[in-house]
Amino acid sequence: MKKIIDIVFPDLDDKNVRIELDDILAPKTFKAILDNLPVEVSINKWGEELYTDRTTITAEQEDNAKTEVNELDVAYWPEGNALCLFYGPTPISKNGKILAYSPVNIVGKIINNTKKNKIKKQIKNKEKVIIKSE
Repeated sequence: MKKIIDIVFPDLDDKNVRIELDDILAPKTFKAILDNLPVEVSINKWGEELYTDRTTITAEQEDNAKTEVNELDVAYWPEGNALCLFYGPTPISKNGKILAYSPVNIVGKIINNTKKNKIKKQIKNKEKVIIKSE
């Protein structure tokens, strides 16, 4: 099953990032995310990754968790109880591979990436966001 969620940036004229979650990728994490929406949290930048502060979403590391991700992947980081949006390399990425800080559960993809550069440039650390179901 697939589900669309939005990350809304109220301080950026309600700009949003649309994400398609897919339960095939990480079923327990998928359910934990949907069961805890909406959630209001701060978001931060780490290289080309956006990640939330600790959320109320709680899920264990899934068997298929990994540190190497693809551009536009959306993942849940069990160690930090955070959602991560990978727009490109992180400070520890090397040899053209995008690397997360530690294993993450891939849960979906960013599907409206046309605004990515505009949103990334405007975001400040600790920017408030609302994550909600469509």
